[in-house]
Amino acid sequence: MQTVTANEAKQNFGQVIDKALQGPVSITKHGRPSVVITSDAEYKKLIDLKRKLLQAELCEGFDSLDRGEVSPRTAEQIAEDVLKRYLNK
Repeated sequence: MQTVTANEAKQNFGQVIDKALQGPVSITKHGRPSVVITSDAEYKKLIDLKRKLLQAELCEGFDSLDRGEVSPRTAEQIAEDVLKRYLNK
């Protein structure tokens, strides 16, 4: 992954976009990683993967509940945790 400073990204944004179309570009601020710029296609793939992982976690949780391995209260807590992760809260 290529890395550029925030100042470089600001001054050469068009070039950073071109680089991001080839692969993710990490932007650093004050010497620390801050954000990653990626193509729209790659972003959509990541969101789809995130959705599939959430579905798998929910299915596993419901299967555990059906097998009696977790209580309904625990299932509610699991659902809250999954939603928090999914919604990035």
